[in-house]
Amino acid sequence: MDKFLPLSPLKKLVKMTGRSRDYVIEFGSLPLGEHEFEFETDDSFFQQFENSIIQHGSVDVLVVLEKKSNMLLLDFTLEGSVMVTCDRCLDDLELHLQGYSELIVKLGEAAAEESEDVIVIPSTEHRLDLAQLIYEYTSIIIPMRNVHPDDENGVSTCNPEILRDIERHQHAEPTDETDPRWEMLKKINLN
Repeated sequence: MDKFLPLSPLKKLVKMTGRSRDYVIEFGSLPLGEHEFEFETDDSFFQQFENSIIQHGSVDVLVVLEKKSNMLLLDFTLEGSVMVTCDRCLDDLELHLQGYSELIVKLGEAAAEESEDVIVIPSTEHRLDLAQLIYEYTSIIIPMRNVHPDDENGVSTCNPEILRDIERHQHAEPTDETDPRWEMLKKINLN
């Protein structure tokens, strides 16, 4: 599994709002050592994020937190599926996702981001809201290009009607007609 990094870990890491309470780790009362937490995401989780590229999905998240005296080491393992739009035919496409990431959370005087995978939170904080991180980690592992796979005969499983339309437009004869507005613009002297 590839390692990926958070987009903005400080954004909502210690903020508790709405449904995100389901994704909070109260680390202040935990003894030093390793602890495991399991979280499940569903449609309502993804829909709480504005302009989310994921509207439907179910991802299981295992967080292994190692508490040390002045820092927390978090390992995120994500596995599940999400529904996205096929880039070719625009039909729904179910993607199976798997991902892993690590985050180091140092306890310090003020919140800061040291690097993409190391952040500092105030030592007065005793909880982490992981909702934003889980959303970002899930979003990052979605491939840049998403199309329906070919079947065992090498034929695309995309919507056949859309594929016919694409084929028809690709092989259409170009027209020699020029939009009259372009002709008017060509007459403008920019000197």
